Amino acid sequence: MANETVPVVKHYTRNNLMERIRTALVEADYDPDQPTVEMLSELDHLHGGGYATTRTQARLANIPHGCHVLDAGCGIGGPSRYLAGRLGCTVEAIDLTPEYVEIARQLNESVGLGDRISVQIGNVTELPFEDESFDVVLCQNVTMNVADKPAMFAEALRVLKPGGLYTISHLAEGPNGPPIYPLPWARTPETSFLETPLKILDLLSQAGFSAVEDVAQQSSTKPGEGSPPRTIGAAPAMGDDIVVRTGNSSQSVRDGRLIPMIILARRPS
Repeated sequence: MANETVPVVKHYTRNNLMERIRTALVEADYDPDQPTVEMLSELDHLHGGGYATTRTQARLANIPHGCHVLDAGCGIGGPSRYLAGRLGCTVEAIDLTPEYVEIARQLNESVGLGDRISVQIGNVTELPFEDESFDVVLCQNVTMNVADKPAMFAEALRVLKPGGLYTISHLAEGPNGPPIYPLPWARTPETSFLETPLKILDLLSQAGFSAVEDVAQQSSTKPGEGSPPRTIGAAPAMGDDIVVRTGNSSQSVRDGRLIPMIILARRPS
């Protein structure tokens, strides 16, 4: 694994994560031995806005029913399970963090979606897939941990079929100073790699994407503005201080230090 990814993996590794998830489900009066996609959605969408952002992003992107999707930076697999369970998609998923990958696999099997979702360790700057493999590449709050965005975008373009869709939700650099740390994706600036919205859109165009647009203003749920009320939340997977870190993200958005984006981009036909 490249040296630059080690701090990112360390940031997200929790240890004993399945035990933490099971405990959280029990405390919410759920049966951890009979989980459902809906039950897990209260804790397994780890990006800003949680499940609501996944649902909104899928709607704005008009992800086709039954298509082949790459979940690039899948966390513990909430978005993958949404796409497979609600939209009938076949999903391949990657994440840098070995613990997340193993938990995602276990949860996929536990809800009966193991045959529709495959998960492996992988890096968005070196995707382990053949050219023109996917109809859609979905990426949620990953770019902020990636220094080499040109490589990330070039790899997404490579694995998409002609006319395929790349959809990203993330937070960009705002004009009013640096964000307030710690944040959900980084406790210090050393593992946070932000760019301005204009730079992000320009890099996507330079990579070869067309019809690049930010549709965040069409959404009532924006990344970084805080998750809707949930019974459990992301603490089992993200740490007990996630409320503070999410609060810093929300304050940074309000201050204009961070700008939420939901990007749609096409590989030319």
